[in-house]
Amino acid sequence: MDSKRLVAVIMAGGSGTRFWPRSRRNRPKQFLSFTGEDSLLTSTVKRLEGLVAPEQTFVITGAVHAKLAREHTGLPPASIIAEPERRDTAACIGLGAMLAQSVREDAVMVVLSADHLIEPAASFRDTLMRAAELADAHDALVSIGQRPTRPATGFGYIELGKRIDDRTPVGFNVTSFREKPDAEKARRFLQAGNFLWNCGIFAFTARGILKAMRQHLPELAQGLDNITDPRDPACIERAWTALPKISIDYGVFEKATNRLVVESTFRWDDVGTFEAIARYRTPDASGNVARGDAAFLEGTKNCLVDNDAGGLVVISGVSDVAVVRSGDVVMVVPRRDLESVRNVVDRLAKDGRHEVL
Repeated sequence: MDSKRLVAVIMAGGSGTRFWPRSRRNRPKQFLSFTGEDSLLTSTVKRLEGLVAPEQTFVITGAVHAKLAREHTGLPPASIIAEPERRDTAACIGLGAMLAQSVREDAVMVVLSADHLIEPAASFRDTLMRAAELADAHDALVSIGQRPTRPATGFGYIELGKRIDDRTPVGFNVTSFREKPDAEKARRFLQAGNFLWNCGIFAFTARGILKAMRQHLPELAQGLDNITDPRDPACIERAWTALPKISIDYGVFEKATNRLVVESTFRWDDVGTFEAIARYRTPDASGNVARGDAAFLEGTKNCLVDNDAGGLVVISGVSDVAVVRSGDVVMVVPRRDLESVRNVVDRLAKDGRHEVL
């Protein structure tokens, strides 16, 4: 397949509430750095270098973050597309497909999230190209999946069917998509050996995904038809709020039959919660782990500190606690509850504490 047909759509509209208080409304997770260097969004764009041309790369983000997205990507201003409000991934990808067709009618889309850690970049590009080739050759909706290493409950899972061919990266037919499971189901999926984590990275022809939306999400497809120019902010705004709010997984992938998956050859992490910090730091002898200045005193076990506010965080004599210090906020929660930090954000919003959100 000619790589000049590739158009990349980067979804950068997330709020990152599970990473509050580091992630705030004015600077959500995709604009933060987790390696001490580039932000997640900057890294996502750089990862495409040599595969997709900058003028064929689009970033779809919230209107309030469009300026920030331009600063973090260095892409042409016309490549930053603002959503008037969040309508979930199906609407975002539908708009992306229209943008891709405005570049070339035979475009093959690759859809990425802006808030993942992925390395090495060369393996990522190889896997992405393989997914794009399969999408084009089989007229298929292709996902990229990661071999699970733990019974994670924060990811969706893809149940594998038969292997497609002898090529690598390995491609499979898809038996089913399973949304985020409970702990027991996640353990069963891991033990079964025929499931991959759903990385939220996709490839399909622009024509193919719009056809699938007309079949499985006709109301969304009709709404997208009202966007006569996908590059015109006023045109997008007039149609946007009427679009159904639904994810591409629920709306299309769970219903479609022409589904394939490519197993990744790269390391992937969606940095979903502060537990990701522990995966990139070496714990001490008592299982404590920190990013930033922290001191773990006697009797402290299995605690996690994320401190980017300067100064010292001291923990003494407690176990299984997470402490996050960022800006004007200190949050202390049981480490087991890090998946539910968004509930903290919801409560603060209900209490009118918008100045810290």
